[in-house]
Amino acid sequence: MKNALVGAGVAGALLIGGYTLLNSTENSISDSSVAAPYFENSVAGNTSFTCKSLVSAYAHADAIEKTVEGSTSIGTDDVALLIKDENTLVMTTAANVSAGIAEGDEMRILENDANKLTAVWYGSNVNGVVSAIALNKVNGLAVWSKANTDFAFLGVPMGSVLYMTCM
Repeated sequence: MKNALVGAGVAGALLIGGYTLLNSTENSISDSSVAAPYFENSVAGNTSFTCKSLVSAYAHADAIEKTVEGSTSIGTDDVALLIKDENTLVMTTAANVSAGIAEGDEMRILENDANKLTAVWYGSNVNGVVSAIALNKVNGLAVWSKANTDFAFLGVPMGSVLYMTCM
């Protein structure tokens, strides 16, 4: 009887372990994080800003594999922001400049006061890309998010967010 109980316990443990292993390899869900130091810098009186990307995160779907993939990394794309007028913020990325594109995207300013600046851009001719900037002028920290409904004509949405420090 004692051997039967031990055998049943071992079999149960093997079944639970096998189920867990199969489930974890099928879903292969994992968490990842990146930490980057930053400094605070008031930009309250500025009309132009240079922003260094600290952390980047991306998510997209694989329509063939039916999975959603994401990544987090140390930021690489820096941006320059210029308040052109009370309604327009011009954003130029370092990647655009490297590609020979000198003109930035004109974003619509939603709010601009001593403490914050928020602006959006919508590119209907670029797969419906929605881009937004949220800058805290008190500490110079900003978030740039970007999303679209059909990334690279693959039929799946994509999203990214960059956390930046601005001067």
